[in-house]
Formats: sequence, structure tokens, C-alpha cells
Amino acid sequence: MFFQGKDYIRPSKKLRLLSVVQALTENERLSQTQLARFSRTSSAMVNQYLAELHREGMVQFAPVNRKSFAYRLTDKGQEARRNMMEQYCAEMVRGFASIKELVRRRLEPLAERRAHGAPLHTASLRIALFGAAETGEVVLAALEGTPFEVALVVDNDAAKHGTPFHGHTVQPPAALLAAPGQLAVDAVVVSSFAHQRTIQQQLLAMPGMPESAREVVVLL
Repeated sequence: MFFQGKDYIRPSKKLRLLSVVQALTENERLSQTQLARFSRTSSAMVNQYLAELHREGMVQFAPVNRKSFAYRLTDKGQEARRNMMEQYCAEMVRGFASIKELVRRRLEPLAERRAHGAPLHTASLRIALFGAAETGEVVLAALEGTPFEVALVVDNDAAKHGTPFHGHTVQPPAALLAAPGQLAVDAVVVSSFAHQRTIQQQLLAMPGMPESAREVVVLL
């Protein structure tokens, strides 16, 4: 299933066509109802797409019985699918790069603090990542090649505690404190877009959390 957002990344005709031809590459015996489910559109729309692809010589209809067909991509259809997939992947990579740039810009003030002599633990900026999920993976990728060192990964989900996460072991939020009133890192990056404010309030209310945490809890 291809990624389709609800509000900001809306499905287009090209994306639905790609969904249909990719599905046929994997299974040419899919019904129009199944193709509609895969491409998140209606059976009537899939019927129109298949007719269009047939007219353009990209899909052949092969009768299976009186009521159903197998929809087979021609060589032309396979070439079109590869071209569409290449464009789709290029757009996803550009989107990923944009998010990485957003993360880096949000952390620039911390780097400026170091440049102006603000007291920090080490020469590099030690970061704790709050959120061991997909957005956490993006943040980790964004920090590669930067002066930021991810020293901790924490999460509220007890089921994740002690499990590996891209070279780190997920720990509970209490691990953020080296001692009462002292953070174990220079900053905490909250990577959960859906619950950032709630997590921020949770951190600031934690027993032993220093007042300075208000300046170093970073929301994306």
C-alpha cells in the first residue's frame, strides 16, 4: 500500500494509477474490488483506470470465466510502472529530506548556545530522543553528521523498555535524570508529533527535573 495522507499529501490520479499497476504486478488475478481497496478508491474509478490503461496498450484483459478477467501488464505497462515508481520514490525522498532539514533547524539554537560558551556536558551536544517510533527514526537520520550525539532514547511505553532501537536501548523517562536536579543530557528532543505538548508538560512536571529543562526540551 502506498502512502496517502488525508490533508497535506492528498492522493492524486497518478498515485492511484501507480497503486493499480503495482498491485497487478504482484497479482494479476485481483478483482476490481480488490484493486479499489488497494488504491483507496471506488470500483467504478478502477474500472475507468483499467479501461484507460487498456486503450493505451498498458494492460491486457484475459478472460478467466464469464464474469471475471485477469489484468496483465504489457511491456509498455511495466515500463510505465517503473517510471512512475521512480518518480514516486524521488518525491518521498525529497519529503524525507525536508523533514530532516526541519529537525536540524529546530536544533540550531542549541548549537548556538554551545558556540557562545553556554555550559554543556561535553564538546558535542548530547541529546536524548523521546519517542522510539517512526518519527524517532527520522530524527536519528537527521542528526547524522551533526555535532549532536544521541546518548539516550526514552519512551513512555513500558513494552519498549529494554528493547533495541537503531543502536540504542529504549529506556524509561526517568533515565533522563543523572541525579535529582541534573539532566543526564544537554537537551531532550520530543519526536512524537502527535503528543509533543503532553510530553513536554510531563517532562517539566517530573520530580527532580531542573528548571533549565524549560530551555532544553525541544519540540519539533
